[in-house]
Amino acid sequence: MPVQRTTLGGLAVLGLAAQIAGLAPSSAAETTLDATYAATLGGFPIASGTLAFAVAPNGEYRATVDAQIRGLAAIIANRSALATASGRASGTQIASKGYSVAIEGGPQSNHVEMSFAGGAVAQLSATELHFPGWDRRVPLLPEHKRNVIDPLAAFVVAVPPGRDPMATANCDHTARVFDGRVRYDLRMVYGARMEVQGKEGYAGPALVCAVNYKAIAGYRPLSPEEEKFERNLEFSIWFVPLAGTQMLVPYKIVVGTPFGLLQVYAYRFEAKGSRSADGGTAATETTGSIPAPTP
Repeated sequence: MPVQRTTLGGLAVLGLAAQIAGLAPSSAAETTLDATYAATLGGFPIASGTLAFAVAPNGEYRATVDAQIRGLAAIIANRSALATASGRASGTQIASKGYSVAIEGGPQSNHVEMSFAGGAVAQLSATELHFPGWDRRVPLLPEHKRNVIDPLAAFVVAVPPGRDPMATANCDHTARVFDGRVRYDLRMVYGARMEVQGKEGYAGPALVCAVNYKAIAGYRPLSPEEEKFERNLEFSIWFVPLAGTQMLVPYKIVVGTPFGLLQVYAYRFEAKGSRSADGGTAATETTGSIPAPTP
């Protein structure tokens, strides 16, 4: 796997983790989250980003993220990403309303805009990309754009009223995702319950969900080596409760790569609403390794 692909993957994961925030001014009744994330690969910093999140009492949320490749990785791939999303959480379901992402700075700009209605893609605009093997993609059919959510919505968990945010059942679901080009599943199962020990950032319980990625359509067929790596991919998301809401948001994401662990984590995590999480400028990185579920 080329280094450039890995560093861009860090930016993409950082963007996915952060795409849970709002652009418009928040109302007094909303709960808001302001967080700063960092991404490391094998212990070396490769990207950073900011997250702002707003969720209304009825579960409607909106999101934005601004991410940038950092450190030595910027010499290889100096890219930035701006993404927004909106949707609604109800019961155990997340419904997408709008999604956009713009990635700049490389040989090709990458823009995607989508709107959703009734769980299906209503409108779609995406930059035409030209990558090796792109013409060999598995065909994308109309049904692949139905009963789906956007990539950001996959990183938010809706908790039904009365259920413990740390209940194992909150992990057990499959997110049917469409990112504007590729349809894939993220199947999550319970991995562990961990304690985040941040001195100035978030401190409290985290629900760790092990994740299995499965491409469905619109993707380039993988080589046997790539398929083996994907089957054994370590992928986990550390979800933490957002006080005053029925939602879990990502505090940390861990993905295994041939170059070491790619880790995206929040080192500033400040929520405001009926209750607030502690905010600060630094947090102790949590530890733990959760294997991916069996496909």
